[in-house]
Amino acid sequence: MRTQHCAGRAAERIQQYSGTAALAFLTGVWPALADRDPTATAYQDPRWLLGWARHLPPACEPVVVAALADRRPVAALALARQVTPSGRTRVTPLSWPACELVRPVGESAEAVSGLLQHLPGLADDVLVADLAADCLLARQAFSRWGEPQAQTLYATVPLPVDLAGLSRSTRRDHTRRQRAVHALGDRVGYHRTRTASELAAAYEVLESLFRRRNSRRASVAGTADLDLPWRQALKYCAPLAFIATLALDARPVAAQLCLRREDRVYSVITAMDPAQRDLAPGHALLRTLCEDLAGEGCTSLDLGRTTAEDGQRSYKSAYGAVWTTTHTYAAPSHGRPLVHNPAPAADLEAVGPF
Repeated sequence: MRTQHCAGRAAERIQQYSGTAALAFLTGVWPALADRDPTATAYQDPRWLLGWARHLPPACEPVVVAALADRRPVAALALARQVTPSGRTRVTPLSWPACELVRPVGESAEAVSGLLQHLPGLADDVLVADLAADCLLARQAFSRWGEPQAQTLYATVPLPVDLAGLSRSTRRDHTRRQRAVHALGDRVGYHRTRTASELAAAYEVLESLFRRRNSRRASVAGTADLDLPWRQALKYCAPLAFIATLALDARPVAAQLCLRREDRVYSVITAMDPAQRDLAPGHALLRTLCEDLAGEGCTSLDLGRTTAEDGQRSYKSAYGAVWTTTHTYAAPSHGRPLVHNPAPAADLEAVGPF
């Protein structure tokens, strides 16, 4: 069992759970930490994390690093550790790069400080990617490690969309596109999945559209990687996932995979039919989705990671996106090999249940 003492009464030690012990932590302890953390996003939902943790490659294992006080976790960070073909060990956030917003659960300053100190010793290479810029871990990483290795724009659209607050030219573009859609009348249909079976069927549609659109395009940084085990992971997180689909003459022309946590929705993958470019199906679907979610009381739709390629920034700005950043750090190396002695699953009896 690897432990590390850190200053402050809020966190007495840092403990690492690996493999089956990490799965047990995510199942039995993590949900209560996430529920008590108002800053937790859908990417910290235990169902999302478990879906990815159970489908890691053979040379990879889930790892949870937790700060304990009075033998109970007060903060935790979910990671994945793999052995590379060269024999080096590498750590990244669990579910990355599928996730777009990484943060620990439990925002105690002393506890998060302990987590940060522990990270460099986890592997030969530790990449803490897509940290939410406003989380304590990102702020403390900046304070201790300096400038991040990379910063990525992150877009959030407040709901309902304030069309009146957009520029005159943007409003004209919206009006033009809406007229084109309305002229098609009942030929255009919209559906949002409500069940696991609907989600599975809609994912097949989304994947087909995505591959059709990207088959002849160079790989774009920040674009979803459909070679990841999305189908398997979505089976575990179906309660928080849905796919919205726009159809023309009953044939899907755009699809959008989203996660939902309370009144905030996170767009994860978007795909559209390149043969229907004149309809602007991506815009038509996003406009309808925003109206649908606002009608259910949702207050924001995160459009997430944004690159300069493919007009992503102007596309998202057309809906009044608020821009923040996520930060990626490469933890400084300790310069020594990792001696790995994972905590057994039985040790979880000492920190739970909650």
